[in-house]
Amino acid sequence: MKLLFFDMEFADGKVPGSIYSFGYMMTDDEFEILVPPTDLLIDPESTWNEYVEKNILAYPKEEVEASPNFAARYEELKLLFEEADLAIGFSLSNDLRALRKDCERYGLSMIDFSTFDTERLCRLMEEHKSAHGLGGYVQAWCGEEPDHRHRSDGDALATMMLFRAICKAKHVTPEMMVLAYPECSAAYKEPPKKKSPKGRRVRKKRGKQTREKKTESSATAV
Repeated sequence: MKLLFFDMEFADGKVPGSIYSFGYMMTDDEFEILVPPTDLLIDPESTWNEYVEKNILAYPKEEVEASPNFAARYEELKLLFEEADLAIGFSLSNDLRALRKDCERYGLSMIDFSTFDTERLCRLMEEHKSAHGLGGYVQAWCGEEPDHRHRSDGDALATMMLFRAICKAKHVTPEMMVLAYPECSAAYKEPPKKKSPKGRRVRKKRGKQTREKKTESSATAV
């Protein structure tokens, strides 16, 4: 079983998508590292939130903006998700929304993959109820401060450390943990395409024509 741990950072929350870094690492189901923590820089082609620029951005802005944009990184990201059996993150709603928005923004198909949210898992645990946030939960479960916070590869590593610690504490494998807490899982797929309004109008028109023919037939019979 291949586990993809990932995290994203965004240039401006007001701009749909605006992903400027995608951090990841991959392990097997015994947490042996298959791919070490890696940060893919992405030109967000976006404005920058002032707080992000001053407090979150871990790279020179010029380096980020000189990187490939999301469309150019798309195939690389798609291959990562397709190679993994499960993609694991922390508080995934913002990451998944941004991924969907950037796919829409560049006219790309959504990537299909299965996810597991470690923040939801932590909230379901009886232990460490007072902890909050990725850093707080890592400190509580692992007894150490995670490195490189707010850098995507650092947060991907912290997510792996957290999930590994919970599995170890509960004496279960990753697969057993996922099966035990289905409320933390989700399948992320391309939404079904809506039927075109034109198709509906044609069907209504045909229905009307059919009713007219029936009326004519009835009149002839009389």
